[in-house]
Amino acid sequence: MDKILGRVMTVAGSQMTVKLDADDRDQCSIGIGAMVKVCRADRQVVAAICTVQCENSSLPERLLVADLLGEIGPFGAAVSRFSRGVSQHPISGEPVLAATDADLKTIFAQTSRSSVRIGTLHRDATQAAYLLINELLRKHFAVLGTTGSGKSCAVTLLLSAIVSDYPAAHIVVIDPHNEYSRAFGQLAEVVSVDNLQLPLWLFDFEEAVGILVRGGTAQEQEAQAIILKDAITRARRRYAGAMGRLDKPDSSMPYLRLKTRLESLRYDRRFAFLFSDRLVKEDALSQIVGRLLRIPVAEKPLTVIDLSGVPSEVADVVVSLSCRLIFDFALWSERGQMPVLLVCEEAHRYVPADERIGFAATARAITRIAREGRKYGISLALISQRPSELSAQALSQCGTILALRLTNELDQRFMETVLPDAARGNLAALSSLGAQEAVVCGEGVPLPMRIRFDDLPSGRRPRSEGADFTDAWQTDAVDIHFRDEVVRRWRHQNRKRVAI
Repeated sequence: MDKILGRVMTVAGSQMTVKLDADDRDQCSIGIGAMVKVCRADRQVVAAICTVQCENSSLPERLLVADLLGEIGPFGAAVSRFSRGVSQHPISGEPVLAATDADLKTIFAQTSRSSVRIGTLHRDATQAAYLLINELLRKHFAVLGTTGSGKSCAVTLLLSAIVSDYPAAHIVVIDPHNEYSRAFGQLAEVVSVDNLQLPLWLFDFEEAVGILVRGGTAQEQEAQAIILKDAITRARRRYAGAMGRLDKPDSSMPYLRLKTRLESLRYDRRFAFLFSDRLVKEDALSQIVGRLLRIPVAEKPLTVIDLSGVPSEVADVVVSLSCRLIFDFALWSERGQMPVLLVCEEAHRYVPADERIGFAATARAITRIAREGRKYGISLALISQRPSELSAQALSQCGTILALRLTNELDQRFMETVLPDAARGNLAALSSLGAQEAVVCGEGVPLPMRIRFDDLPSGRRPRSEGADFTDAWQTDAVDIHFRDEVVRRWRHQNRKRVAI
């Protein structure tokens, strides 16, 4: 028979207060995050302990506060199932029991085929932790954690689990630091500065201004933008015609700046993706979108957009265009026929909390996907180490939060505003989580839970680890050949090693 830990004292809203039995010494059953239950008729009300305290009095009393989470009830013949929400609240005086292993298995069971394993429960390493894929992707999700907490490995583990079960997925990863290309191997189409193809005619006016308008006073930049708008309008009217003359007599300086900028970009290898002769002369939109979204999949369900070699001044513009292409394609396709997952690493760079920072068009494109993408089959994953610098508007659209270690006080305060009430008991643990540990809550899990992610094989880990200073500085292992090779790559903007 289950052991009684105590009895219900009060029930208020989504919480109950429990007075523990004086002779109970089972400390393992009453730790923060532990599950307890109250039996009501044919079902059991499940709660998670969020506070344990001792009342000061002549006879000290131990109390605990628990968040009411859901119920275990009958489901079919001799089968029980956990469901969120409480239909019958506990009553004062009713006994409170510790949840058994069988209860935990029922609560965290793999309830459907659309569940993937990502790790184990923190309090019970024998109990697997699953994510509900449809619920996770239909309402967006976020992976948040400070540098070194295992955030990139967690993303890799999750995406690997998804493509393992769903090889015909369509997943686009925005990768600012070339972390993920190694992690997915032959499963990913890696788009880098060496093979990126986004012709200039694809960019809208604001994106074109972000690339071409540089230098001069604010008035000169405004004049350049007006000239550019006129040139783009004329060029599109002529379809493949000339961009128009850039030598109007009013004031030559804005025209000269634009012309110089165009010429410098035309011969800069890093900007070659804008000026491919074939793409400038042909309508290659279908091929560009097909490669971006993996249509057909052809055994490569992921597209990794490696932005590490893209010039910093245009990286935001490339992200803006990529997001706009994904949304527009989904808008004009049959709803639900080809769902897409967009994974945005370093999301605080592209959708910052401060609207004055970053490229406005990129923030609008991603925010639009966050608000409206669900209707058109686009799921958004926001990855960030600084949630307090991330747009609250975009993050509020994420139905599931995977929070790894967060040590910054501002980030912890921010998490208080985005975590649901049932997960507040885990807030205090955010600063003390170990590597590979996370608090997961929201639509993608049956209950808020603290988990440890499964290990990734060394060959499947992203390039997110830091340098080993103590090992690298033991011997003088670099020579002039290393130096010359780095300079060659730098000059040619190409990471490929030249065979000697």
